[in-house]
This record gives sequence, structure tokens and C-alpha cells, in this order.
Amino acid sequence: MVMLELLRVQAQTQVQLLTNCVIALARDPLSPDQLNACASAARSFEATAHMVGLEAGAELARSMEECLAAVRRGEIELQQQLIGMMLQAVDLLDSMAKLPRTPPLKSPAPPDPDFQPVGLPRSSKHKPVVLVADDCMEIRELERKLLRFRGYDVVTAADGLEAWYAVLSGNIDLVLTDIDMPLLDGIQLTRRIRKEPRFKNLPVLLACDKDDIQQRWRGFDAGATYYVIKGTFHDTLVEAVATRIGPTEF
Repeated sequence: MVMLELLRVQAQTQVQLLTNCVIALARDPLSPDQLNACASAARSFEATAHMVGLEAGAELARSMEECLAAVRRGEIELQQQLIGMMLQAVDLLDSMAKLPRTPPLKSPAPPDPDFQPVGLPRSSKHKPVVLVADDCMEIRELERKLLRFRGYDVVTAADGLEAWYAVLSGNIDLVLTDIDMPLLDGIQLTRRIRKEPRFKNLPVLLACDKDDIQQRWRGFDAGATYYVIKGTFHDTLVEAVATRIGPTEF
């Protein structure tokens, strides 16, 4: 069980490492440093996959290494297919990171109902966290300020891939995403969220163009919860969020 716990921790570390490599390489596919970093992360993934008997993961890691080596030699160009392969590896590592923790040696004593951590008032409450994903900094900041003013904690992402890894953190209560974004668009992001069982109830709001009804249908088909219209955020955004995850005491 101690080894299982060590593997779980190692997998979590490699998830973050490979995540950072994929995002950096997707943004700068010609960087030799990023290619080398991704190759190193793939080798680490292969070793961990062997240790837990995940041969499919080890094979995927070897394929990644071969592709990256071919890119470094100039034999092939780095294309979206390779980035997709890396995303699969990250997803596999994420599953490995969910290995159960080692159970405690003895049952802990029941918590003291009067105990309060230092510096944490008894009346403190969880503030809902909203992920705002938009490649336009002005719109992203507008949405962030509106939601922060009404008492929500806000995490921002400048593209769909960055948004996906923010969702994987497990600390998001609602996703507000634009549709047209690099790396992963809002529709692809929504489909990826809905494919993951643990996020089946995570509300996803799409920011749609006023006159584009097709965007809304595509969004609902992908699994979006609702939509808001760009240009009307002041009137509709906070209400739409509050309806899905509740208002805050701002």
C-alpha cells in the first residue's frame, strides 16, 4: 500500500508536468526546449506506466517519444495529431493519479465540534468558483470583474486547453466559455467535460453571438447547460450564474 501511495503521488506530479509541457508546446511548437521537456515527460510517464502494468500507457509514451524525436530531426512537422496524443497521455496519467490513498493505520478520533483552525472564522463559507474562458482579454476581464463584484471567486483561461486543465483541478463550480478559442474551442471543451463522468453535473454556460442560433444548438448538443449573449453581460451574466450555482453574500 505504501508503494501504491508513492505511485499515486508520482502520477499526480507527472500529470502537472506533462500538462505544462503540452500547453507550452502547443503555443510554441518550434521551441527545442519544449520538445526536450515533452520528451522527458513522456519517458517519465512510460516508466510509471510500466510500474503499474499500464501497457497501453507505456506504448502511448513510446509513440510520443518517437514522434518527438522525428520532430527534432526535422523529419515531420508538429501537428495537432501529436498534440492530441499528448492529451490522451495526460488523461491516462490523470486516471492513475486517482489511485486510492493508503488507509490510515487506525481510525482517527472524532472531530471536536468546537475546534476552529487559527485564522479561520466559524462563519466562513465556500465561495463558488467560476471558470471564465475567453481568448479576448477585454471580454475575459469584463466577465471576471462582474462576477467578482457579485462575490464569486473567478479563475480565468485564455484558451480552451488551459480551461480544460483548470476544470481537471476539480475546484470549479461553473464554466463560462467562449466558443471561438484556440487549441480547444468552446464546443470541444464542453464535449470533453461531458465525457468525464465526474463532471456530468458541472454547469457549462456558453457565450454566444446574438444572431448565431446555430451556436446555441451546437452548444446544447455538446452538453452545455445554458447560454448568455455577448454584449448583454451586465444584464444577464450574473443572473444566469446565480440560477445555476446560487447567489453569494457579496
